[in-house]
Amino acid sequence: MKKYIYALIIICFVYSCNDNFFDVAPKDQLSDGIFWKTQDDAKQALVGCYSDWETWDNILWGDAMSDNLYAQFYNFQMIAQGTWLPTSGLSYERWFSSESTGTGMQWISYARIRKYNNFLSKIESVNMDQATKETYKSEVRFLRAYDYFNKTQYYGDIPLVTKVLSIDSIPNTRTQVAEVQKFILDELDAISSKLPVANNISSGGHITAGAALALKARVELYTGKYEQAMVDAKKVIDMVCYELNPDYRGMFLPGNASTCKESILTVNYINNYITKNFILQMLLPQSYGGYSGLGATKSLVDAYECTDGKTIGESSIYDPENPFKNRDARMDQTFLHPGMVWNGKIYNSLDRSLPDGSLNLDLHSDVNACRTGMNILKYIKGIPLSEVVSTYGTNIVVIRLAEMYLTYAEAAIETGKNKDLGLQLINKLRTRGNLPPATELTRELVRRERRVELALEGLRYWDIKRWDIGATVLNGSTYGSRDGSVNMTTGQVKWNNSYIKVDDRNFKPERKYLLPIPQSTIDASGMKQNSGY
Repeated sequence: MKKYIYALIIICFVYSCNDNFFDVAPKDQLSDGIFWKTQDDAKQALVGCYSDWETWDNILWGDAMSDNLYAQFYNFQMIAQGTWLPTSGLSYERWFSSESTGTGMQWISYARIRKYNNFLSKIESVNMDQATKETYKSEVRFLRAYDYFNKTQYYGDIPLVTKVLSIDSIPNTRTQVAEVQKFILDELDAISSKLPVANNISSGGHITAGAALALKARVELYTGKYEQAMVDAKKVIDMVCYELNPDYRGMFLPGNASTCKESILTVNYINNYITKNFILQMLLPQSYGGYSGLGATKSLVDAYECTDGKTIGESSIYDPENPFKNRDARMDQTFLHPGMVWNGKIYNSLDRSLPDGSLNLDLHSDVNACRTGMNILKYIKGIPLSEVVSTYGTNIVVIRLAEMYLTYAEAAIETGKNKDLGLQLINKLRTRGNLPPATELTRELVRRERRVELALEGLRYWDIKRWDIGATVLNGSTYGSRDGSVNMTTGQVKWNNSYIKVDDRNFKPERKYLLPIPQSTIDASGMKQNSGY
């Protein structure tokens, strides 16, 4: 047992080191003499592959690149503002270990790709059960495909590396994005039949056939292969191991791993393995001991329908003086707003002082208070302040069944096929939001449902990109809550005529929604930079 623990420590240390963009040489030779001998060795190496395949900050903060959120930390908002440059630094790299590079920048590193390629090479010589070997290989091939998809989404053309390279073999040629996407789809197609059909509960967080097909459907949707996306989304929908969770908010809170059959793919929290999960402290309001890292925008708030199934611009029951009344139930399960009662307390981000004369820690203009005045609620629960900095475990959902419903419905719109079924699927999500069923499947409906259903799940920026609506939604000033004053007895808000402004955004179409290759990489490789930088 000591041998395996020692080997795992070596693997996790070697594989977790941060790398320059093209540093893809293997660095595990020191452990080869005692490792890669048995099935247990392969299993421990598989654990190493899962150790950092995705991060919670990439999922949650990804929406801050869009019109959904404003982030006062991590500089994600610089991408939405159009101010991110090849030489831009990341303010929070000083806070976290070198593994955490954030702002999508973690996808520019090839450390994971090297790790996956090394695993796939070394496991071939291990004496172990062949079926188990194929399952392990399929899981790692999925992780590699997932990583490559994120790379293409952020950077477009990228080097496609499928072999373990020597230290002096550094790729400096970017592969056409269509070729990389074909590789991803071929990989997912090949492994989907080799993985078990199981939900996230029974699989224990391992990659499944449903995850492979769901990612394939996502890739197909984002690359305009609508008919194929419809086919693969339907395969996942038809798997009896998945079902919608009736509790929208509950599936994002601690304990979801043992109860949520909607989750298809998650970043799993392991108790006593991670000593501190920073999600809670980063998202909680300052009055609860948090940093209020993300705030919902007015644009996101306005996207939620009223309970009569109409938008705020169409509904007769929408009251601008009571803007959060009679709205989609998912709204109050996603973010806090002034006057809302949560955890036995009225949330107030608008007043300088409280009735007892004390300073209001949640005033939107204060450091560590939510700058938009509407603090994120999804993923967090109210707990005693003494527990904020201790272990808080919640799985981060990467793909869930609702996304497959939305994928199918959008593909139905774009192909003009099976629109009746697409509408049925959309209405299942609307029912959970306490909305009446829609009577017609339209592009506007699907896009609005996708935005509110998947808010804070890291997909909005990519949706803006594929719909090419950046010139409309990423231009101009960004606002949060309407300003005013909160009655701390009743929760009633007396609104004034201004909104909280958080930034100005300047959409640059010549960048084609892509991030820049870091200048240090350009200088070292001579590679051509993405357009617009």
